[in-house]
Amino acid sequence: MPQMSSYKLPCGTKKFYPEKLDYLTRKGNYLLFHTFSPKNKMAYIISPKQKGMDIIVEGPPSDIVNLYESIGLDEHEIRDEHGVFIYKQAQTKEEFEQVFEKFVR
Repeated sequence: MPQMSSYKLPCGTKKFYPEKLDYLTRKGNYLLFHTFSPKNKMAYIISPKQKGMDIIVEGPPSDIVNLYESIGLDEHEIRDEHGVFIYKQAQTKEEFEQVFEKFVR
C-alpha cells in the first residue's frame, strides 16, 4: 500500500499527496502540483520542500488551473488505490526557478 504524506493549507484544511513526491524532492527534483480547499474555496500551486511545503501562489480555482496548465514542465502522474495524482517536475533548480519567476511576480 503506497504511503501518503500530509500538509495543511493556510485555512487549516489537511491535504494528502503520495510519499513518492517526498522521495523525489529528497533526490533533488523540483515539483509542483495544485490543490483546492473546499473550506475557503481557494486553489493553490504547491511545491514540496525537504521539510514542509511552499505555497507558491493562491487564487480562484479557474485561475490556478489555467496557470498550472501553462507551466512548461513535464507532467507526471501516480496511479494507486488512492486515485490519480498529477504533478509537474523540473530536472534542475534553474529550470524550476525560470518557471517560478514567470508566475510569481
